[in-house]
Amino acid sequence: MKKQKEIRSIDKFEIREVKDNSNTIELEGYIAKFDTYTELWEGFFEKIDRDAFNDTISNGHNVFLVYHHDMSKVLSSTRNNTLVLSTDDIGLKFKATINKNLTYANDVYELVKSGECRGCSFGFYVLEDDIQYNNEKDEIKRTLLKIELLEGTITPIPAYENTEVYARCKDIIANERQKLQQAKELEQLKTDLELIKIENELLFK
Repeated sequence: MKKQKEIRSIDKFEIREVKDNSNTIELEGYIAKFDTYTELWEGFFEKIDRDAFNDTISNGHNVFLVYHHDMSKVLSSTRNNTLVLSTDDIGLKFKATINKNLTYANDVYELVKSGECRGCSFGFYVLEDDIQYNNEKDEIKRTLLKIELLEGTITPIPAYENTEVYARCKDIIANERQKLQQAKELEQLKTDLELIKIENELLFK
């Protein structure tokens, strides 16, 4: 099955450090937090497992940090060692070294420094997840277990691409409700058959 790109956004993502050096700008912070459920839509909760990014970090595939969702405005990349990704108990951490000669680099620096640019989106493929349906609460809890990270975006306006995931969420709920109904009907059928059996035994004694 073809992998579908998903996007998650973080409002007010955490920049731990901003440095303006002679030729470069350094940004450091978190773009994802672990083990905390976020309600994406009513009844649909999602969290990221703390090991979800391990393969992305270890396998060496290229990840970009870009500005304002524009892949022509690359700020840094893991291949060039200008983007370093790591994890700790909090989440996925990044450290970006941005060339000041890029025409848009100083714009990014000033926007982040002033607090105008505190949003972040990141694009990824889900390689493995776990989905649990709670019938009593009519809600889904999804845990992202393994993620292939594609890019991170620093932007004043975080994007959120929800169509495919929302459709999948609705399908899961519908399927789980159908399975629950079938299970109830099967249980009722077993009960009815047991009653018929008892009645027959009493009748032919």
